[in-house]
Amino acid sequence: MKKSLILESLNMQNFATFSDQVIHFDRGFNSIVGETGSGKSLILDALNLIFGSRSDKKLIRKGTEFSVVEAIFNVQNDNIKDFFFDMDLPYEDDVVIKRVIYKSGKSKAYVNFQQCSIATLTDLAKRYIDLVGQFENQKLFSERYQLRLLDEYCVNTNLIGDYHEQYEKYQAKTNELTGLIEKQNNLLQHKDFVTFQLNELESLNPSIDDENDLINKKNSILDFEENSKNLDLINQIFDGDDSQPGLVNLSNKLNKLIYNLKGVSSKSIEDVENLNDIIRDLSFSLNKSSQFHEDSDINIEDIISRLDIYSKLKRKYNTDTEGLVKKKEELSKEFANLDQMDDKIEKTKREISRLSTLLFEKANELHNRREIGSKKLSNDLTRQVQALNMKGAQLIFQLNKQNSLGPSGITSLNFLAETNKGEGFFKVKDIASGGELSRILLAFKQVVSASDSVSIFLFDEIDAGMGGETAFKIGETLKKVSSKSQVIAITHLPQIAQFSDILIKVEKGIDKEKNRTFSLIDYAKGKEIKKEVTLMTPLV
Repeated sequence: MKKSLILESLNMQNFATFSDQVIHFDRGFNSIVGETGSGKSLILDALNLIFGSRSDKKLIRKGTEFSVVEAIFNVQNDNIKDFFFDMDLPYEDDVVIKRVIYKSGKSKAYVNFQQCSIATLTDLAKRYIDLVGQFENQKLFSERYQLRLLDEYCVNTNLIGDYHEQYEKYQAKTNELTGLIEKQNNLLQHKDFVTFQLNELESLNPSIDDENDLINKKNSILDFEENSKNLDLINQIFDGDDSQPGLVNLSNKLNKLIYNLKGVSSKSIEDVENLNDIIRDLSFSLNKSSQFHEDSDINIEDIISRLDIYSKLKRKYNTDTEGLVKKKEELSKEFANLDQMDDKIEKTKREISRLSTLLFEKANELHNRREIGSKKLSNDLTRQVQALNMKGAQLIFQLNKQNSLGPSGITSLNFLAETNKGEGFFKVKDIASGGELSRILLAFKQVVSASDSVSIFLFDEIDAGMGGETAFKIGETLKKVSSKSQVIAITHLPQIAQFSDILIKVEKGIDKEKNRTFSLIDYAKGKEIKKEVTLMTPLV
């Protein structure tokens, strides 16, 4: 597989003991060598920042305000364009990634001089870079990590990506169903209470207009009753009784007497007639008003009782009439939810069933591909670890199909090893030593590098605790890996360094004038490598 990215250079400014240093890398096997404390690991710290790790203001060189690390990668595969377009990043033949760390602890990230999120750098690193640290071999104890390595070998990236996407939907729907069932149980528990409250409000059917109309009717009736006595007295004045003639009779009598007067003007007679009409109209009008109230079907007790219900409910719910209307609407919706909840639950169950069927199809396909790939991978790994001086060792992936779905499908995995021929197979974590785990991990990287998208492998002292022929075999293997992917390794061992295409030498010095420690980079290539290797102390 053609390498997608090649790290060409790393520039470190005001970065710990590096004042202003550019490191140039070879496309093959790069060994970083130097005395303990010279600054070798700082180079990986800088690269980790490029690949999205958290920034640490302690890395800023003393006396400076900020630190800058900048890496330039050469694009070797046009397929990487799709990644840049998907991430909405500017694309060039060279990819420039920069991190700036400030004394405040904040940092900024840039890709091709456009600011981006740290997550963008992480996504880029996950796809094309693999950092193998001193404690990376401990990950081999994790079944999830073992499955990931198997999927990388089987090139299941797209399938596992589709599975994860559908599994997240499945999990979301499962959580939704749990919430719906819990909500249904809670609603059922107080259904009677909701029903009582709703019936109470529906029987009143509150509204501001209804309450105002009741108040007006009550006031009108009370006003009539208050004035009824006066109206009776007024009618007596109009109609009269046995002891005294009424105003109407007196007006008629007055009219006759004035009409019989001699010499009275016609206007006076007309005024008297108008007076009679006014008295009769007034009497009729007042009595008609009185008759309206007497003949009305309105019951003052019913009105007062209904207004009293308004008052009690407003006190009960601590609100006004408008609030009662809203409360009725809320209770109606809540009550309706009781009827709709079963439908929602059934609909969610159907969606979960659909997703489950789809996931089992994908999970079965994944499992079948894993089973086929695991047999080949077991053979390839066995061959590789034996080449790394683990003679007689065998590695086996033991796969089992589960009945339930998990984040990685339905496959459970046991990674077994027989490190001594004839002694039987056991889980790798139970029998492998630290050195053996490192060699198994390196074997993984060599096998996976042939088919994986990873273009750059960073090894941080994977050779710790090894020496002799084993170290020689590790160096030989790293050289093979570098034919498919760029390899950058920190090492102390000449057995490994001798296979390098370039030695990146890290040296520490002291500026006597400034009384400051600094780190510098030097290189060895070709025949110079052999000379430098002879100066390194071999571990036998």
